[in-house]
Amino acid sequence: MKTPPITKELKFSKTLVVTLLVICIIPFILQLAGVNFGSINVVLDASGDKVVLDDASQNLILTHLRGTFTHLILEWTAICIAVSTAILAFIQYRITNNPTTPIIGAALLCAGFIDGFHALAAVNIIDSASTNDNFLPFTWALSRIFNSVILIIGASIFLIKEKRMIPKRGRRFVLLVSLFFVLLAYLTMYFVASSKSLPITTFHNSFVTRPYDLISLILFLFMAIYLFPKLNKKENSVFSNTLLWSMIPAIATQMYMAFGSENLHDSNFNIAHTLKAISYAIPFIGIMLDYISAHKKEQIRVTALKNAHYVVSQKNKELEQFAFIASHDLQEPLRTLLNFTQLFKEEYADKLDENGKTYLNFIRQATTRMSLLIKAVFDYSRIGVKNNVTKVKTNKLVKNIIAEIQPNLNDINATIKHKKLPKIYGQKTELRILFQNLIGNAIKFQKKGNAPVVEIQGKDIGEYWEFSVKDNGIGIEKKHQDKIFSMFQRLHSKDIYDGVGIGLAHCLKIVLMHEGRIWVISEPNKGSEFKFTIKKQK
Repeated sequence: MKTPPITKELKFSKTLVVTLLVICIIPFILQLAGVNFGSINVVLDASGDKVVLDDASQNLILTHLRGTFTHLILEWTAICIAVSTAILAFIQYRITNNPTTPIIGAALLCAGFIDGFHALAAVNIIDSASTNDNFLPFTWALSRIFNSVILIIGASIFLIKEKRMIPKRGRRFVLLVSLFFVLLAYLTMYFVASSKSLPITTFHNSFVTRPYDLISLILFLFMAIYLFPKLNKKENSVFSNTLLWSMIPAIATQMYMAFGSENLHDSNFNIAHTLKAISYAIPFIGIMLDYISAHKKEQIRVTALKNAHYVVSQKNKELEQFAFIASHDLQEPLRTLLNFTQLFKEEYADKLDENGKTYLNFIRQATTRMSLLIKAVFDYSRIGVKNNVTKVKTNKLVKNIIAEIQPNLNDINATIKHKKLPKIYGQKTELRILFQNLIGNAIKFQKKGNAPVVEIQGKDIGEYWEFSVKDNGIGIEKKHQDKIFSMFQRLHSKDIYDGVGIGLAHCLKIVLMHEGRIWVISEPNKGSEFKFTIKKQK
């Protein structure tokens, strides 16, 4: 039995897990070996009426504040990473339209807000109604509980709800959830800052020195064991994978605090804050790797598209050459056949009976029709060859077409109405063929004796121009409306309505060249309305 190959993603996950475990365990081992990661606390002598800030005093103050500085650097490192992750998550949402990433990013951002609240409390920038001895340790415990709870809420949104119930492209949904998280963070900070009495969170000389950190420890374990594995299975992205493994340093953070830290800036305190910054950095790395992966995939797709475009263009050139040669070579024997049948008719007409004359006419009609079909195929192959995109005044274009066919319009008492049509960018020759065919069909497919009335309109519909050609003709049955744009599709006998059945195929090809679509709205004996769109050029 063969072992399945190890993918790059699996290798990355194993390497990441091992690296994180080593990073989390090494400080514990070093502490056992006597290494102290704590910051030195020096007690200042505040006695006396004056404080002389000589060099020795300044050094003493800086030494006293070393723990505060270290704590501030670690906290703001974590905050900056959280904010950066959130920004990248929202940028990625603009690209992928997947709401999972920005909502988790918003959760991390709001967790960063609470961390910022804790950091500002540590340097007395934020005043509280309670004593500072309880305020600072409690804001730490609160920030960790808030972090775990808001991540659970963010992930649960995509696991409790059915996938179809979450609007994949709903910016309003992402905005509302993000605003809810921000409001929750603000209310939490306001409640803590205004509370006059806060619980004691640190217990010296106890097995569990910070029992409140056990709450977030349990929540992080829940996310690591159950919640994030399910989210990762559902999302299957590098970001969701790294979000799962970021729980390793998050759990280690809580263990160092709950079972080790007794004082501010002690060894376990600094280790925990460092690991917290690392737990924020892992999703940031994940989203960066998602960007790199998406960029590589995009490059592969672009290369594949370029290769496919080259192959298709070569095939098109070959087909055009084939169509040209075929039409030329086939037209020659047909012309010869027509010429000889004409000579035969002139020389031997008096020797043929009525059946012979009828058969000779059939040969000439069939030959003429074959010549028209070959010319139509050749014309179809030549559509879009030059690809000259210019500014086209469709109003003037339609007026010129009407002027050219005006004598025929007078003969059948036809009326063509058109409102002011827009100026667009496209291939002028092909657009002329498009309007000619649609106008020609509108006039042709009429009941005998009916005066044709054709209405042409054009309007702006955002990214496209939409045109319509409406008539009062014989209409088209619903079952035939899909196949009329195929080559050589005829719904009526050529004896009733002439043509080779390729005009609408020309129209379809021209519209597709302009990145639009064409369709018909029609009922028998109630006329037809052909609509098509042309994409705007940026």
